[in-house]
Amino acid sequence: MTNREKYNFDYFTIDNYEKLVRLAKNNRFVFIKHKDIYMQDRKDIIWRHDVEFSPDIALEMAKIEARNGVQATYFVQLHSEYYNVLERYNTEILIKIKQLGHHIGLHFDAHYYNINSEKELEQYILQDKIYFETVFNIELDTFSFHNTNPFILNCEAEKYGGLINVYSDFFKTKYQYCTDSTGYWRFEVLEDVLNDCSVQHLQVLTHDAMWSHDILSPRQRVMSSIQNTAERIKRQYDTYFLDSTAKNIDY
Repeated sequence: MTNREKYNFDYFTIDNYEKLVRLAKNNRFVFIKHKDIYMQDRKDIIWRHDVEFSPDIALEMAKIEARNGVQATYFVQLHSEYYNVLERYNTEILIKIKQLGHHIGLHFDAHYYNINSEKELEQYILQDKIYFETVFNIELDTFSFHNTNPFILNCEAEKYGGLINVYSDFFKTKYQYCTDSTGYWRFEVLEDVLNDCSVQHLQVLTHDAMWSHDILSPRQRVMSSIQNTAERIKRQYDTYFLDSTAKNIDY
């Protein structure tokens, strides 16, 4: 068996992503947010994005959800090594995602601060919350952890820094969990879960660059998104000189 077959490379296309959104809707899942009141008898789904590599792909996914009449939550990083949300280009994408009717959360990187206690967690999440809300004028109520480890997974309080913890004991016990982390279904295949009539409450985690228009391996998907960002920045640099008196000198 090839890796393409073993890890279902063909599954992770943008076209198939839209099919999954429609499947969830057709199977009568109600799309909700983490802050919504839990209802035992409601068949609901919390569809969540951790924006890891490509705000461009995140926006494309947000448009798919919007035209299918559903709402997701997009968790955005302040300390990403792959994109800068403070760059105007990415800030405008963040605003567009919100304008499409989606919810915005904080994708918090505990590793950035070398956090190893819940007291520090409270301090730095609150710090990032205040900064995010001040800069983007977007009120936050929820956060997700970036790159979990055993310490992080043991932080199961309902809230830290005033924000709802999506890895709290509540969500771990009340909601089934399905994620595409690192580009393949880590536990169960989402399509199978959406078609399982016994599933009543579901939290889905997807990542932007784990999906592409072409059939690629997980690594190729990420490399493609990084290359696309690099090419955009190159064009941006060259475009600057079109309206400048400075010279864009090359060989």
